[in-house]
Amino acid sequence: MTNSGSSTAVKPKRVRYLKLGEGGLWEQECVTKGTIRIGFDSAKQDMFALCRAGRWDAVAAVWIGVGKTKGTATRFTNELRLYFEDDGSTLWITFIGERLCWGFVDESASQPHPDGRGVLRAIRGGWRSTDRNGEELTKDRLSGALTKLASYRGTSCDVDVAEYTVRRINGQKVPAVERALAVSNKLKASVLDMMRLLTPADFETLVDLVFSTSGWRRLGTVGGTRKTLDLDLILKPPCETKHGLTRARNR
Repeated sequence: MTNSGSSTAVKPKRVRYLKLGEGGLWEQECVTKGTIRIGFDSAKQDMFALCRAGRWDAVAAVWIGVGKTKGTATRFTNELRLYFEDDGSTLWITFIGERLCWGFVDESASQPHPDGRGVLRAIRGGWRSTDRNGEELTKDRLSGALTKLASYRGTSCDVDVAEYTVRRINGQKVPAVERALAVSNKLKASVLDMMRLLTPADFETLVDLVFSTSGWRRLGTVGGTRKTLDLDLILKPPCETKHGLTRARNR
């Protein structure tokens, strides 16, 4: 997996999610070899020939012939078509562990996998798991609207938050986040200005309130002068019993 950021912004025509095998069966191989793989019996000689020839009506007919409904046959066929006909303009994403991985296929055609289970294509430059600025694209840094795809039950689908996905890969913050950060910075600056107006006694009271609302308990009084000591605090146990505080202090 390539962990360096891309030197230029990505501008895909389409963004697709693809699960690399049932239960992530093909993930390690695809990451190691820089490939992307899809199943749907596409490695079978007749099916592979139809897909390579672009005979999609015939592909759908094969699925119907083995008992699939028209809707399912259409969905399977469309997923194969988007994979086989991708000219490198589709941004493919997947989740491996806690990371979002992304890449574009190169110009080489699909080839049957040696194990006979699906076909593979090469990912240009290998899979990446960082944005173009080198920041890790881990789930805890991404919107739930995107990370929900990790539990998608199908094989592949269009990403409904494509714009957001592209912005994150390009290392760009979402406009709403940028506005929130700007407001947050202004609020912090205003609070700092107001704190400068506090007297020493007022400031001690403020500090006491901050700690007391964070689970800490002050020992002694606020204010006054004590050698080498400003505040004497103890952290209250999560479920404090009558004697819990004393036991916590003795640990």
